[in-house]
Amino acid sequence: MIRASKSKGTPKANSQKPKKRYGNQKPRIDIYRDGDIWLADKTIRLLEHYGIVLLPWQKAILYRWMAVEQDADGNWKWVNPECGLLVPRQNGKSELLIARIIGGMVFLGESLVYTAHSDKTVSAIKRRVLRFFYDAEEEIRDLLTEEFDKEPKSFDYVELRNRGVCQFRTRTRTGGLGMTNDCLILDEDQEETDAQQEALLPTISAGKSQNSQTIRAGTPPSGGSSGTVFMRVRKAVLDGKDVETCWQEWSVETMRDPHDEDAWYEANPSLGYFLMVRAVKNEANKMAVDSFNKMRLGWIAGVETMRAISDELWSPLAVPKVELPEHPMMVYAVKFAPDGSSVSLAVGVIMPDTKVHVEIVERKPMSAGTGWIVMFFMDNNRWRKANKIIIDGAAGTQLLVEELVRTEKKMSKRILTPNAKEAGAAYADFHTGIEQGLLTHFNQPALNVSIRTVKKRSIGKDGMFGYASMNPDIQSDPTEAAAFAYYGARRFKREKTTSGSGQSIMV
Repeated sequence: MIRASKSKGTPKANSQKPKKRYGNQKPRIDIYRDGDIWLADKTIRLLEHYGIVLLPWQKAILYRWMAVEQDADGNWKWVNPECGLLVPRQNGKSELLIARIIGGMVFLGESLVYTAHSDKTVSAIKRRVLRFFYDAEEEIRDLLTEEFDKEPKSFDYVELRNRGVCQFRTRTRTGGLGMTNDCLILDEDQEETDAQQEALLPTISAGKSQNSQTIRAGTPPSGGSSGTVFMRVRKAVLDGKDVETCWQEWSVETMRDPHDEDAWYEANPSLGYFLMVRAVKNEANKMAVDSFNKMRLGWIAGVETMRAISDELWSPLAVPKVELPEHPMMVYAVKFAPDGSSVSLAVGVIMPDTKVHVEIVERKPMSAGTGWIVMFFMDNNRWRKANKIIIDGAAGTQLLVEELVRTEKKMSKRILTPNAKEAGAAYADFHTGIEQGLLTHFNQPALNVSIRTVKKRSIGKDGMFGYASMNPDIQSDPTEAAAFAYYGARRFKREKTTSGSGQSIMV
């Protein structure tokens, strides 16, 4: 029988408790320019007056973000107009962004835009900013414009009488933001896509203060993340290509044992303050090793390479025009999008220098049907001039093949519907061609966007891979069609074709 031990009395007065441990207040990566911190000091004092006390690390970040210097005309300008922060979840990033919003509105009369990936996050930040003004003393509360007297809940902005205003939006709903904002705050920025960046950056191009600032704050992307911008900005900073961006990061450089408590404190500045050690220990016990390292330790090694094809490899392969050989050996490839939303038709042709030129002939939504593809191949008997017609994708391959063969029986000899092994070979060949500079393309937007959003996915066995989009709004079919066209042009060669000389590629 196990018996409970009896107490031997109260602890002695001189017994010592273990010293409480706190998270590292200094980031592992800390890149910034110094400036005057009077504005940050005023913001911190205002918040502390109302019981909002920032931790040392949060104050240090605010000093970097709100550092200013005077220009030749005596105007105060941001020392760090571009800022980035990477810190694991639940460390108090939101408090820091709220502090920046309140300081900018109250002391500068700034026009800010706060965006996040989820509605829940946007609503929470807006509610907390509003609550600060409603709970403040009369001098601060009265800064709110009259329309906020009755505490409306439907507005997606907060406005002050000094013209300070902050708009709160998800990044999927950016219409109406205008072009005269001073500060753009991008929360949950690991989810920011190229398309969203394109829509948002112009909103601070002509701010009333002529002193714009962009702040990106996020965590390491998860495996299913569709964002590309946050990691690209970080890489440019760390590679020394971007010397203008201020960047702070709490993270581990290499993967660590989830039960390495030193790593917990290195990567989580708020651990021991309000982030509970017990909660982190529970995460370490239950999460997969790589997931714990990403979400709790800020580990991002490998995440940067989620993109299957980098801009550094793809962009130099673009050409303004091509001179086709006298007897071009063309292979066409049709790829149906995995979700059945669209279909891409690509062409590949071997050039005199043995490189393969690829381009997208046409891409249409599936609502347009596949009749246009049949017409394309029947026009001037184009199918006869094709070395091969490769068709892939569960969403429509069988129906298209039947339609083509029903229209022209002899076309069946030109059609290839690749199996998993052939598909794996096509993707591997395409990837090698890009890495070795063995192909060219016309810099087509549809193909470029697809290339920027695809990652590798496993298919079959023996390490074979395909491509999958990281963005639910952008499908991978243009990239996959180009891959099959490249592969087909290299695999299916004929010395002579019946095509006339000087034939143009169809675009």
